[in-house]
Amino acid sequence: MVPSSAAVSAYTAAPSTRGGPPRDPLRDAIVEDARAAARGAGRSPPVADARLDWAMTDLARHLGADELPALEAVAFLLSHYGLVEPSPHFFFARASAGTDAEIRARAGEEFAAALHAGAVGRIGVGIDRSGPEVRVVAGFQETSIVLAAAISRRLRPGAEVRVRARIAAAYRDPELVITSPDGRVEEAPPARGRELSGALRCAAEGRYQLEIVATGAVGPTVLANFPVYCGVSPPAVWQGSVGMHQGSADPVIAEQEIVALVNRDRARAGLPPVAADPRLAAIARAHCQDMIAHDFVGHLSPRTGTAMDRVRRAGLKPDIVFENVGRAYSPDQAESGFLGSPGHRGNLLDPRARRIGVGVVFGPEVTGTRPLFVTQLLTS
Repeated sequence: MVPSSAAVSAYTAAPSTRGGPPRDPLRDAIVEDARAAARGAGRSPPVADARLDWAMTDLARHLGADELPALEAVAFLLSHYGLVEPSPHFFFARASAGTDAEIRARAGEEFAAALHAGAVGRIGVGIDRSGPEVRVVAGFQETSIVLAAAISRRLRPGAEVRVRARIAAAYRDPELVITSPDGRVEEAPPARGRELSGALRCAAEGRYQLEIVATGAVGPTVLANFPVYCGVSPPAVWQGSVGMHQGSADPVIAEQEIVALVNRDRARAGLPPVAADPRLAAIARAHCQDMIAHDFVGHLSPRTGTAMDRVRRAGLKPDIVFENVGRAYSPDQAESGFLGSPGHRGNLLDPRARRIGVGVVFGPEVTGTRPLFVTQLLTS
């Protein structure tokens, strides 16, 4: 996939309002409907950002029939266009010409669902009319962090860049977590309040992955996740698959596949495997059911508390508990998403982990597909 527009040189906070894809009445209508819906719900209307428009346009042009976007391809596009926030909530449509009104209505329903799940600060819409069908991909993105200064996507060897940001009032105690080119994960102590000030030093050539995590109503939450390239150029072309298909329809098989993927990744890191524990799997599965029933993805539940609370309540007494939670469309996508997040990666590859329980439960249908809610529990 060759992006449709040139790469930016730096990550910035200000939205891009010029130089977007060609104007399209359907894009304008979807954006205005979303802004009106947000105002009607007493929320700030999302900002239409040309950077996200371009990312969604590239997906609309390259996704095959019945495909969902691969997380790695989405991360590539967000970085290419200078966005630090994680993957947005998606809306997909493929329809014959003359069905703009129907697509618009469906997009409005999907935006309402995204708005119910959390604040949506940015919207981008991609439309491809080059074939017999109209292809639409819309992204509704949470924007709970503002960079205080631009961060270059490429740095020279030995350079250091300050990472300064302010997080939304719904969060506190931001923390900078960095994966270095050799795969090591470094965590800085959390900052108090809502201001983050950290640093990245290019000690080696390659890709550094930066993540900013803060504590919110459902526990630690990823607010930003983006790469910085030291001494090497950011990739200009995406070489992998742009799309993927829905994973296994059997959650038990999906759980087994994820355990195997975790041990594959631990072996690659030179770590011993973790043993599957059915007691941990039951706890993880129950947490997935809680997240679906109460419409959240997080570690802290008002009903069951923290991961340690859930494990101890089941009669287990490990010294340490690591938990990864997420939503994906296949076991591979779930595992690659966790590996691409420095904080989650640190949990997966902690040498102290000895046991694992994976829970997978299908969530409600979203634009024709059913997402997997995934919980991984690793303990000593």
